[in-house]
Amino acid sequence: MDLDVLKTYCDLVDSGSFSKAAEINLISQSAVSQQLAKLERELGTQLISRRGGSVAATEAGQAFYRGSRDILRRHEAMVGEVRSAADAVRGVLRVGTIYSVGMYSLDPVVKQFMRSHPEVTLRVEYMRAHHIYAAVAGGDLALGIVAYPERRRGIEAISFASEELVAVFSPEHRLAGRRRIAASALAGETFVAFEPDIPTRRNIDRRLKAARVVVSVVMEFDNNETLKRAVEIGAGVSILPETVIEREVAAGSLCFARFSDARSWVRPLGILRPRGKRPTPAESMFLGILRA
Repeated sequence: MDLDVLKTYCDLVDSGSFSKAAEINLISQSAVSQQLAKLERELGTQLISRRGGSVAATEAGQAFYRGSRDILRRHEAMVGEVRSAADAVRGVLRVGTIYSVGMYSLDPVVKQFMRSHPEVTLRVEYMRAHHIYAAVAGGDLALGIVAYPERRRGIEAISFASEELVAVFSPEHRLAGRRRIAASALAGETFVAFEPDIPTRRNIDRRLKAARVVVSVVMEFDNNETLKRAVEIGAGVSILPETVIEREVAAGSLCFARFSDARSWVRPLGILRPRGKRPTPAESMFLGILRA
């Protein structure tokens, strides 16, 4: 078993999706399936169950996940110690991010850091916000990047940017030609939303309630990509960060309108790190690029 296979398996369990695990590791979805099949043959047991389109680790799969995570972290720590012995700037930097930030807003930061500091091994992991808080508090992540950062015990939350939330429509929707709308324009619309436990969804619900706007939620998803596809086919309207729809707007498959009170419709982004812990040189460099 090589480390890349173990990492792909862990990403599969974390994301619950073959396509996401493939995207994170820059391989094809079929390669993820082949790696899983080989692991299950070698171990003689089923690691992943597939029911109704969902993917979850079996009891044996959870045990293998815990062991794999431990191996990967020990390996990264060893590499970091060896590199740090030669140069204080070297090492492994583990950053956790929610999907919507990691795949859009964070991408140029990651590229700049990798170009400027190739001596640092940067590990970016995509996960749900509550997992990021737990991993930062437990020391498994050096930094976490989330929306609507919260102060929690043992965690320092640093605000560093904000994204504008906009109303998103299919090109055929009655509001598709509008550049700016009041929230009241969405009243009664069928709505495609994030799942209820996602912070962005909770805050959108609060903003709509404050504006006395009632929408009919017909679909709920845990990721931007599936949500955007639902809006494209006319399943409903949605509210998303403008940064995540730029590609679709340029291609003409989605339209958007800003809210008339745009300053109220922003999504703050924050950096999480262990409270009271001095940042390593690699962390300091990454934080510097983020804040810039």
